[in-house]
Amino acid sequence: MRIRSFDPAGASEPDLADYHALRSAADVVDFPRDPPPTYGAAIGRLRDAPVPGAVSRHWVAGRFVGSAKVSLPGGDNAGLAIVGVVVHPESRGRGVGTELLRAALPALHGCRVAIGSHMTQDGSGARWTERLGFVVTSRAVLQRLTVGSVPVHVWDVAVPPGYRLARWTGAAPADLLDSYAAARDAMHDAPANRLSYRVPRWTGPVIRASERELASSGVEERVVVAIDAADGRVIGVTAMRIRPHSPEIGVQNDTSVLAAHRGHGLGRAMKAAMMRRLVAERPDVERIMTTTAADNTYMITVNHALGYDTLRTLVTTEVPVEKLVEALASRQVPR
Repeated sequence: MRIRSFDPAGASEPDLADYHALRSAADVVDFPRDPPPTYGAAIGRLRDAPVPGAVSRHWVAGRFVGSAKVSLPGGDNAGLAIVGVVVHPESRGRGVGTELLRAALPALHGCRVAIGSHMTQDGSGARWTERLGFVVTSRAVLQRLTVGSVPVHVWDVAVPPGYRLARWTGAAPADLLDSYAAARDAMHDAPANRLSYRVPRWTGPVIRASERELASSGVEERVVVAIDAADGRVIGVTAMRIRPHSPEIGVQNDTSVLAAHRGHGLGRAMKAAMMRRLVAERPDVERIMTTTAADNTYMITVNHALGYDTLRTLVTTEVPVEKLVEALASRQVPR
């Protein structure tokens, strides 16, 4: 089967329609509890970098019976390659995914580690990477909140005494920037994993650069913070992003609280305030998606209390590139 490189930015409409059909057929099998991806969502995710600043290359097999994407983060994560492969269910077990991965190997030149992410635990993708020598380095729980199915009183959560909330969309207020960055950086205290990828440390300049990148991409970032009433510093934060290609979906991202202020229910109060504001200002948002480290049982429980249900456990897997090259050269690993 012919493997060719593919440029989503300059692709023809027929090619993009064929990719959407591939992605939809795969998702029906791999994620049966999810609505099929819209055309905009499928193409948007195809074109988006999986992490900020990553440069991606793409390949397709035949008439879109499979596709591969390799993204190189660079910076502090230089030497890592994030790899994604999808194969149409009717073509699985014939080596299509393996041939795509072989074709993509030159893009991994100079990389130390290949990373496969957001695969369902025990799903076909995770089993395939295991046969190639990948090992699980992280587990996360994917949860979904269907906005119209949750009574709004669930989000009537009081702010703990001694604190107040603030909120904004887009750029953080200048007077809160430094403490906001410090509170967001508290995410690095979350339960550890063995991922090679390292999230950059949040600082004021990094926050501003992220805000500019999101704005240039048309991504709406909504933020709620908890402020210590005694000194006016931000001590907790939760953020949600809504992408232009999926306006019906909000993605609940970082939620963090400085260690000295944990245990007061600030995470739940901030997330509840986020939902109250969201339903008032963005009635077009139908569902919220979030991932939480599988061993962060506290936050998983908080999410359940706010109306989330758990869809599945996701795994991230890794393999040294040298070992992957050997595996692909030594045997067939059908997918």
